[in-house]
This record gives sequence, C-alpha cells and structure tokens, in this order.
Amino acid sequence: MAIEENITITETGPDGTEQEFEITTATADDLTGDDQVFATEAVEAMFDDGSGGQEASYMDYDGDGKLDTAGADTDGDGQIDTVVADTDGDGQLDAAGKDTDGDGNLDVAEFDTDGDGVVDATMEDTDGDGQMDTADIDGDGEADYTLEAEDGLPTEEEVSTNSIEFTVGEDGFPITETEETDTEVSFEDPSFETPVDLGAAPVTDTPMAEPAIGSGYTPAYSDETSTAAADSAAAETAAQQAHVDAASEAQASADEFVAQGDYAAAADARETAENEAYQAGDSSMLGASDSSDLENAAWKQDIAEDYQAQQQEHIAEGDYAAAKEDAQNAGYATGDADHLAGGDDHTGQSDNDVYNLDNAVYDEKNADAAVDNAEWYAAQGDTDGVERNLDQAEAYQASADDFASRADEDSDNYQDDPSSLVETGGEYDAADAGTYDAGAYDAGGYDADTYDAGAAVDTGIDTSVDTSSVSTYDTTTDV
Repeated sequence: MAIEENITITETGPDGTEQEFEITTATADDLTGDDQVFATEAVEAMFDDGSGGQEASYMDYDGDGKLDTAGADTDGDGQIDTVVADTDGDGQLDAAGKDTDGDGNLDVAEFDTDGDGVVDATMEDTDGDGQMDTADIDGDGEADYTLEAEDGLPTEEEVSTNSIEFTVGEDGFPITETEETDTEVSFEDPSFETPVDLGAAPVTDTPMAEPAIGSGYTPAYSDETSTAAADSAAAETAAQQAHVDAASEAQASADEFVAQGDYAAAADARETAENEAYQAGDSSMLGASDSSDLENAAWKQDIAEDYQAQQQEHIAEGDYAAAKEDAQNAGYATGDADHLAGGDDHTGQSDNDVYNLDNAVYDEKNADAAVDNAEWYAAQGDTDGVERNLDQAEAYQASADDFASRADEDSDNYQDDPSSLVETGGEYDAADAGTYDAGAYDAGGYDADTYDAGAAVDTGIDTSVDTSSVSTYDTTTDV
C-alpha cells in the first residue's frame, strides 16, 4: 500500500511548552533506509509473525530525523494496543509496552537496559486504573516497588534511563487515520515514564501474563550506566582471575619446594598462595598442607638437624649409645616433618645411623665384657686367658668403632642414604613464580668447626649410658 498521509500531533508539557510530532502509518516495505530497518524490527517485535506486510504507525520522538517509536493494532480490533521504542537513539529496540484491556493506557512494559536482548526490568498496571503501580527492576519476577499514587514513581536515585512518555489510543498514538490533521494532545497523565535502569548484571527474562513483546523481539540496548557497570564487572573478573593465577603459581612453587624437601621455602610460597586465594574467593587450587603445617614441618627439620649434630658429638666422644638415641630422635623429627608437609620419606639416613650405632653399642658391650674377663683371668694368674680376652676386646672395639664410623658424617666410612638428601635455602619470589632457587646444597652435614654443642637440643633423655661391662656378661665360651 502507499504511505498514508502523515498525522501531526502536538504535545503540551506540564510547563506549557508545545512540541509537534508527525505520525506515519505504513508498512515496513513502504519505508527506506534506517527507517525501514527500524520498522522491520518493530513489526517483528509487535507481531508474532513479523514476516508479512503488517501496517503500523511510526514516530520520530526525539526529533533526530529518524523513526524511533512504533505502535500497532496487533489483535485486529481497530485499536493500537502495542508500542515499541528505541529510547537511546542507537537504532535498536529497548522498550515495549502493551495495552491489554483496551483503555488506551499501557498496562505492561518491558525494558532491556543492557543491550543483551533479554528483558531486565518490567512495570505493570495491576489494578487497571491506567497507572503503572508495580516495578520489577532486577528481573527476578518479584515487584521491587509499589507505586502508590501519593508516592509517585521511584526517585532519581532509584531509577535512571531515558524517559519514554506516551500512551496508546485517543491521547497518544492515534488510531490509524487517512487525513492529515493537527491534533493537540496533553500528556498530563502518561501511562509510564522513566523506566528503571539496572545497575547490576543482566538477569533472565521475567515471565508476564500478557507479554508486551512478540516472539521476534531482539532488542540491543546499551547506555552509559550499563556500559560502566559492564566495564566494572569485567575489571572485577579480571582482578579475580589475576588472584587465581597468582595463587596457582604460588601453590605450584610450594609443591616444588616440598618435592625438594625445602619445607621452609614451601611455607613462604604457600602463605602467598593462601593470601591470593582469599582475594580470589577461590581455594580450589590449594594443596592439603597449609602454611602452618609447612612451618611446623620446617621446625621439625631444624630439630632433626640439631639431633644429627648432637649425634656427631656423641660419636666423637665414643658414646655410641647416646649417639644411637640421637639418631632415633632425628628420625622421629624427620618423619613428622615429612608427614606435615606431605613430602617424600627422608628418614632413611636416620634409620641407617640407628642400625649402625646399635651394632656399635652391641660390639662395645662385648669389648667391655672381654676386658672384665681378662681382669678375672689375671686374678687367677692365667696369662693365656688374659691375652686371649684382651685380643677379643680389641676386636670387638674395632668392630664397634667401624659401625659407629658408618654413622659419622665426617668419616670416609660414612654410609650415605641418597633418599634423605634435601635442598634447603630456597626462596619464593612472587615476581618470578615457578622458579626454584635452592641456594647452596645442604645434605644436613655437620661442621665440627662451627657447631656449638651448647646449642644442642635438650631431649629430656638421659644419654649417659654406663658402658662399663657387668662382670657376669661374657660372650666367650671359656669362662
């Protein structure tokens, strides 16, 4: 059909100012350019099937020379009952309303405030008095505001977006006419204005008893507030991801330090991981042993090292029984450290030392017994018996010394256990995450020149074993 004659209406505002609008009744095919694009989208939004040549009325509400508002009779009763609009001038639909009871006022309205094509806010006239009386501004389907007549609409702090002020029927979008007329219209009681702007993230579509938009409605709306909110949300997401990445890197370094047996460095890295995970609100990347566990593990390693140093002192003094107890205590502390850190078993060295020192203690007791036997034979005047037992005592003592030397780090005879070696002195640097600086290699060696025996750990154990032989103890066969 040909484009109908334009209808000119005049709006008189509350302050008496007047503004003229031209309403064009046509099909989308009758329009051109941007107006045709807008009309096509409007028809798709207002009619369930927007593929035909449905007729609608169009208006340039903001006066920029482009159509931005459309109304149509969608149920065929001769009355315009549905209105859609582009409220921000971006060429995309972002608001829609419907007159469901034929009173010429919109009864439901929906808004897409962030341009994602999903309805974010709704308003509704629930009592049919021609006034919108409820508003849902967060899209959860529940009314956030009840708009009482004496209260008016939500305040400016509560709502924010471009104002839309129109009705349908006699006082707004006119019923389709064929003659050009000048109509003065007073919008003293618009059906709705100042739709709500969501500052939060987009939410799901809100179901309504009488949907104000058709199935083809795909608005794309974006205003400065929504853009700022989106930018803020994106920045917050990026910051959160940065914390997640930092926590993951720190935990990976902690795991590497644990694998090296450097529990002190692992504690530092884990503490960083925990702080970053807290900032991210996500602890899924953290391992089982926390920074407190790792600090205790490092402390147990220090205790084990002190016992090992004390063990060397006792070996040097020839007190193999005391050295054996030191080795046992060092093993207990090392095992506790490995358990707390979730690390590999590093007790093998202490186990070796206990085994060798136990043999040393056994042979030394036999040596002492042989000496006692020699003294007995001497009292009997049996020179051969004295010489024989002294030879046995010498052999037993030599064997005891040999076993003890295998637990002595300063001896060439030291029996080393590679599985117990650890790397210490590492440092965690958050700026260089993932790299391991083991520092000097430290296998727990003892330096007799720098060791302060006065700093040895007091274990509460009496290591002053009497190594003198009991006169009745005799391993020989010729008593």
